Amino acid sequence: MYKLIVVEDDRIIRRGICQSIKWEDHGFIVAGEAGDGEVALDLIRKEQPQVVISDINMPFMDGLEMGNKIKEISPKTRIIFLSGYEDFKYAQQAIKLKAFDYLLKPVDSEQLLNKAKEAASDWEMATREEMKIKESLPYLQQKFFQRLINDGDQRIDVEKELAELGVELEGPYYAAILIHSSIRLDEERKKSLIDISSSLFSNGSFSVVRIDSNECTVFLSLKDEGDVRKGQLAQKIIESLNFVEDAVTITLGRSYPNVFEIGKSLVETRLAMDLKHIMGKGKVFSFEDTVSSKEEKECLKELESELESQIKLGIPDKVSEALDQLNKAIVERKSLPLTDLKILALKFSTMLFFEVEKWKQEELKSFNTSDVYQDILKMETLSEMMKILNSLIFQWRKEMNKKDDKNHFSHVDQAIKYIKQHFHDSTLTLKKVAEYIHVSTPYLSNLFKLEKGFNFGDYLLEIRMKKAMEELREADIKTYEVCEKVGYNNPQYFSICFKKFTGYTPAEYKKQFK
Repeated sequence: MYKLIVVEDDRIIRRGICQSIKWEDHGFIVAGEAGDGEVALDLIRKEQPQVVISDINMPFMDGLEMGNKIKEISPKTRIIFLSGYEDFKYAQQAIKLKAFDYLLKPVDSEQLLNKAKEAASDWEMATREEMKIKESLPYLQQKFFQRLINDGDQRIDVEKELAELGVELEGPYYAAILIHSSIRLDEERKKSLIDISSSLFSNGSFSVVRIDSNECTVFLSLKDEGDVRKGQLAQKIIESLNFVEDAVTITLGRSYPNVFEIGKSLVETRLAMDLKHIMGKGKVFSFEDTVSSKEEKECLKELESELESQIKLGIPDKVSEALDQLNKAIVERKSLPLTDLKILALKFSTMLFFEVEKWKQEELKSFNTSDVYQDILKMETLSEMMKILNSLIFQWRKEMNKKDDKNHFSHVDQAIKYIKQHFHDSTLTLKKVAEYIHVSTPYLSNLFKLEKGFNFGDYLLEIRMKKAMEELREADIKTYEVCEKVGYNNPQYFSICFKKFTGYTPAEYKKQFK
């Protein structure tokens, strides 16, 4: 927003100027108003406005005297004078002051608004020209390309601004490569980039620009879309600048037939660079290498769900397998931004913390959840995520083994012993058994299948049916009494289960032993 100050001794006219025009709708904010030049100068000194609208004939200090002082305290401010006197001497003095304009009262609101817009535009142009003189060209280039990377090229006249910044390329194809270094890319290293580029490209066919202290971009003029020199240049740069292992990573944007599309190529290099945590540091790779299909993204979601399920089932070895599969898929598809990777790591580390907490026997001196979360927030690569999650799985397995060592037989054996003692309890469930031996329900269910080759329900049915068969063989007992003894409330349901297990109804089975 441009700052505007109104100076007018007539209060009604002053309020009319401030309120009759919707200044904010046109990019202005009224930063202050004053009834004379002396008060106005304090406001102008403080606010440094782009535009001042002032009456010329005022008490204490008139507009012309105030204008002279404004040139000292806010030289960039544009002044529009208003006067009710058709006297040439006022206009003549306003011209000498280099006032932006001189309007006669009464002033039409639309006319005044247009003049204010023109004054603000004039201030903008002069400020930009002054910046170009005051600031170095590399600085302006840096700011432009940072804006291009962040905002894209939709709102920027790329071709025009490139020319203004001294970046001129011959074509007919254009592309960008982005160089990221863990070591500062100072002017000396920028000169090295220019020398390397000169070995493959002639003057006018490339331009090296620093984006920040750790990144440079090289804009290229190519012979055709498949010009191999783009890749050759990237390889030569990485060989020359990789003075420290994996110090430099380079990404390539696609080639385009129009110079204004070079902004797309630069944005593509940034998108590719954001995946260096997966692709690997100290390498050269292109935007095409990082593009993945919808099917590949769906596959990653499925693998994430599988890992989540395995953690809930409670078998560390299975969790390790699922995590390895997810890791391989991310590497193959190269499609997970670092932010998403951190979110993934936070999610699964939280789930693994929960499992470790369930099993640990005492406080772990070397196990601090806050430290792990900080490591996740600082991580920069997929391999770091794998290291963090695998360490949690290791801790989980370690705590489980500690508890197993204290028990003389496995959890399944403990569960079987409990079932044998409580099979007559009609409320007996897998959850109840798991709670008794302090493990999760999915974990115990999985263990039954892995260790014994059968599930909980089948084992409980077998125990109950064998006891029922024993009762029916050896005693003159009613079916409903057997039903209650083996943990069933419903005699009809018991009979169905018994026949399914033995092939006989309880009555038919009992007759065989009379």
